[in-house]
Amino acid sequence: MNSTQDVHPLLLRSSEEIGAFRIIRRLATGGYGAIFLAESETHRPVALKFALQGPSLDDEARVDARTKKEANVLMRLEHPNVVELLGYRRWPDAHDGYMVLILDYVEGPTLSEWSRRSSPTARRVTEVFSQVALTLDAIHREGVLHRDIKGSNILIRASDGQPVLVDFGSGDHACSAAITESSLPPGTPSYRSPEALRFWTGPRESGSRYRFEPTDDLYSLGLVLYEVLTGGFPYPANLPPTALLASIESSEPKPPSVVNPRAPPALDPIALRLLHKRAEGRYLTGAELYGALSAALETADASWDEPLFPPRPLQDAITEEAEELFDGDEDARELRRWMRAPERHGGDWDTDTPPPSRRRTPRTEPGDVEAVKPSLWQVWLRKRLSSLRRGLAALRSRRRR
Repeated sequence: MNSTQDVHPLLLRSSEEIGAFRIIRRLATGGYGAIFLAESETHRPVALKFALQGPSLDDEARVDARTKKEANVLMRLEHPNVVELLGYRRWPDAHDGYMVLILDYVEGPTLSEWSRRSSPTARRVTEVFSQVALTLDAIHREGVLHRDIKGSNILIRASDGQPVLVDFGSGDHACSAAITESSLPPGTPSYRSPEALRFWTGPRESGSRYRFEPTDDLYSLGLVLYEVLTGGFPYPANLPPTALLASIESSEPKPPSVVNPRAPPALDPIALRLLHKRAEGRYLTGAELYGALSAALETADASWDEPLFPPRPLQDAITEEAEELFDGDEDARELRRWMRAPERHGGDWDTDTPPPSRRRTPRTEPGDVEAVKPSLWQVWLRKRLSSLRRGLAALRSRRRR
């Protein structure tokens, strides 16, 4: 049996078999794990989430423990709007292989992609967030905290249009042991609540840890709602913690209907209450938020059935599937999709060197030299892909040895 020294999840390719499952393609790669679409022997589609590090070394053991903790959290939940855990195992070795979570495959875009591409109405957005509020209320009552609520961790299920919470890699349960030694749990910095940022940046006793509460999850959901209604964050998102907290403390978010006149004013107090600087000023439970959203829906008029944003002009509707961008490389398309996210939503660049701005250049004729000259962002993309390929080549070389 091969060990973790011979193989790595990032080397998996289409048609490879993992026990009773056959890999179809890679869906996503994050800091701790990689997710693949696969099918079982009965042709049921599943999502296989691999930890990218094994349990052999001390630093790696925390990644392994985090994946096991995610499994333990999901085993406590049975909800139609939470991704279902079907099982877990180690690969390729049952003793020291990489942890693999076997999850129900949820087909559909992330909430962020859905809001950008489907031009949802205010009514539809309110319905979606009402269901997310009820889902959060349900998991909180089970003692589970998600701790990384953001648009990319909510999927809009294609079969019924329902939102589904995914990626509980940062999740916690009251009975779970602490894994990391840092003062804050893992998560996305720009979605931290003000009280978490205060704890992070302020004086504290050595070894003290922040106590995450349901109101932290609700604050993060408020940011997602604000993004969907306005197309951006209420404050600059790409700031270090101290500057981010200062920006939050020194300003008041503009009501969504002021930023985007198509957003119903009835949703303004709901979004602003979710973003209150103090936890006690927010909705304390998902059930309270659901009640407020339901009451707002009762006041809806015909304007709620208009798209929140006008359709983009065809000349601006360039996506990663455009012929000049998509060359059949799924890894490259995944990277381009990640690159495009901050254009509208102000997300964080997950790299030490931010990519250059993408400036539109005048259209040129096919014979013009400028027509084949790569743009700055294309040069940056090629460099990043070259670095990725070198890393994979090193892994393959180690596998051959």
